Parts: sequence; C-alpha cells; structure tokens
Amino acid sequence: MTVVLLVRHGQARFGTSNYDRLSELGERQARLTGAHLAREGRSLATALSGALVRQAETARQALSGWNSDLRAAADPRFDEYPADALFDAYLPLAAARDPRLNQPMAALQADPRLFHYALTAVTGLWADGTLPAPRQEEPAAFENWQDFQARVRNGLEDLMVASAPHDTAVIFTSGGVIGTATALALGLDGQAAMALGHRTLNAGITELHYGRNGFALVGFNTVAHLRLAGGETLITYR
Repeated sequence: MTVVLLVRHGQARFGTSNYDRLSELGERQARLTGAHLAREGRSLATALSGALVRQAETARQALSGWNSDLRAAADPRFDEYPADALFDAYLPLAAARDPRLNQPMAALQADPRLFHYALTAVTGLWADGTLPAPRQEEPAAFENWQDFQARVRNGLEDLMVASAPHDTAVIFTSGGVIGTATALALGLDGQAAMALGHRTLNAGITELHYGRNGFALVGFNTVAHLRLAGGETLITYR
C-alpha cells in the first residue's frame, strides 16, 4: 500500500494584484503542517508540488518544518485549474442565469460569500461540459474539464508507477486538484469533484491509499493540527 498525502497550499493573497503567493499566515500554516506530519512519524519517499508559486512555497515551508532533506519537485500536472480563464469564459453565462453575479470581478472578490457562489457557478458550468456563451472577440483558450481531470489522474498514476509499496509521497497542490483526486478515488463526477475542491481549507491534508484496487480515500481535508495550534484564527479558505 502506497500512501499519498495531498496538502492544499497555505493562505494566499486573495484580493490583491498577485494571488499566487503566500500570506504570512499561509507561511505559518505550511510550517505547522510540516511539523505536524513530522510528529506523526511520516517518513517521506517523494515530495512533489504544482508549479505555482503558492504551491511551491507551501512545499518549501512545510518540508523545512518536517526536518526533511527532501525538496519538492515541481510537476505542473498538479497546478490548479485556470480560474481566471474560466471566469472570463463562464461568468457572463452564470450572470445571465443569476443577476447577482452581474458584477465586476473586484466587486465579487470584495464579498467572500458572493465570490464563493460565483466560483461554484463558473466551475460547475465548466465541469458540466457547458460551452461558454458566444462572444464577439476571440475567446481565450482554456483547459477543459476532461483535460484537467486527465492530467491529475496521469500525475497520480505516474507517481504510483515510480513509488514502491509502503512508500509515502506528499503533493503540495490546490483545492481543484484535491477535489478531483478525491472524486477519482470515490468514482464521482466532475460536479462532485468541484464541490469537494471548494470545501478544502488552506493547509488541509487529504490522504489516499493505493493498493490492488486502486486509490481509496482515508482522510479528507484534515486541519486538526491548525486548530490545535491556534483555533479558528488559523482556518482559512483562500
């Protein structure tokens, strides 16, 4: 049995001009996660991260807290889905169905609940295979749901090929990847994958075991280590 730990990145700088970097709280969350896994006695064989800055920095901070000599290798197959392109493609269609979403992105981002609602609507249309509304200008190309799911699956399968039985591997990634990996283990569809991804917390730990029957979900979105260190003040979504 091979163990795969999927760790969501720490809190990023949501609402700023550059979301793709950790906040000070995000760095602390990452270090606490690494220290927690070290206390559990987890011995790592492999460490990976997506190629995004917030993922790679979470890996660096966590592995330093783990006292591990490993460095996380970047694998873009564990990058998040292209959220900006999806909003550009699907927000007009979502807003046509629900006028509450007919607002500029800055206004949506200023209201966390409304933004979460908008993200759910946009990614739901994407995962459902709905085509974006026609536009006069050339639409930006973006990764479709099937390709996103396939790259996550391929990344996990290649990791299993390279791993020995009883190895433990950790992947520092994002909510969409974690939701998709969890849905693959449970045999769920794209809508369920997105719903699971939207519930992941910063620095949450999801655990999969791989054996003769494929992947099995053992734990999802665990943040007890953060609550023990600082209560609800350390629990964040973005």
